[in-house]
Amino acid sequence: MNTRELAVKTLYEITYNGAFSNIAVKNALAGKNMSKQDKDFFSRIVYGTLDKELTLDYMINRLSKVKLKKISKYILIILRTGLYQIKFMDSVPDRAAVNESVRLARRYGHSASAGYVNGLLRNASVTEIPYPEEKTEYLSVKYSFTKDMCEKWINDFGFEFTERLMQAFEKPQSLVLRPNTLRISAERLCEKLKERGVSAEIRDCAVIADGFDIAGDTLYNEGYYTVQDMAAMQSALILKPEPGETVIDMCAAPGGKTTQMAEMMNNKGKILAFDIYAHKVELIKKNAERLGITIISAQVGDASRLVKELCGKADKVLCDVPCSGTGIIGRKPDIKRKRRTDVENITTLQKQILENAAKYLKQGGALLYSTCSIEKEENNGVTDRFIAERSGFEKIYEKTFYPHIDGTDGFYVCMIRKVRND
Repeated sequence: MNTRELAVKTLYEITYNGAFSNIAVKNALAGKNMSKQDKDFFSRIVYGTLDKELTLDYMINRLSKVKLKKISKYILIILRTGLYQIKFMDSVPDRAAVNESVRLARRYGHSASAGYVNGLLRNASVTEIPYPEEKTEYLSVKYSFTKDMCEKWINDFGFEFTERLMQAFEKPQSLVLRPNTLRISAERLCEKLKERGVSAEIRDCAVIADGFDIAGDTLYNEGYYTVQDMAAMQSALILKPEPGETVIDMCAAPGGKTTQMAEMMNNKGKILAFDIYAHKVELIKKNAERLGITIISAQVGDASRLVKELCGKADKVLCDVPCSGTGIIGRKPDIKRKRRTDVENITTLQKQILENAAKYLKQGGALLYSTCSIEKEENNGVTDRFIAERSGFEKIYEKTFYPHIDGTDGFYVCMIRKVRND
């Protein structure tokens, strides 16, 4: 099975069998004797085709006499991958994209399917397909976002802001490494990576590196760094847990922010880390062990349910709550394909977690509410309502990070201090 065929099979699993893209890609590559170049090519086709799915379907509709719903599943995926190579991968000759797609169409369809794919892709290679003029449709088609999301963001942010945001999501994502300060400095980590032939540079307290095999890297396996975006690091940096403090991490898995706090505390004090799923709690434990951290107690726990024994016990609380994930679309294009989450249900959950977090604080203690969403309802909509309803708390810091402004994932943070008991 060659690289393009593997990409088609993987996309079929994601599109029609509900597989998560990152897991499907990992499973597809497992045990394969492929060069880094072939792995990168495979990943580019899979993630790129997912990211541009609405755009590609628009093009197919413009070029095909057969309605999209009438095209068989495998042939539709073959058309999408072929079109993606022709329209969005300059390094791939159109002829190669067409010929390989036709070969796959014969294998997964029949001779008529092969002829259909050949004709459509050859036509696509010499045809400029205009985007719609109406603003919402233009954004939806060009950047492959659902119309309802485009409408919402235009209403929330304006057209120009929304387009710059969508453009930023399309840019290649940097690999950001957070050095384990218990073992190494950012400067020394950068030096060690360069010694291994990895292109790396320091940015603030992190190291930006070219993509490489993290799982096979001895520096990673020996606990010298964690992969974490700059925006996600802000939660712990703003919360500033101190050595000796008691900290509660409400929704901790897989443990990036939890272990960052432990490093900032110089592995002194106590962190209670909870997650609702047992297998994710194991991830926290494994990450802590890899990094040589001993102050984290990871346990199964539902953050939406109050644990009375913890009330008034914490100096600091981190509640990085479940959210729509719209701030990390650049890393997880699957989010574009999902129907919009029921806003009322998700904000109700977020508010409940925040309420519980507040009850765990000592007087004078602080909590950090954060999401990887850019939706106002999930961010200041939740924290504003909380402050309005609870007189004993005050906001002391608040910021939304946007990819096109801050050069990070989209992220929201809000620091809240308990000034007195209600």
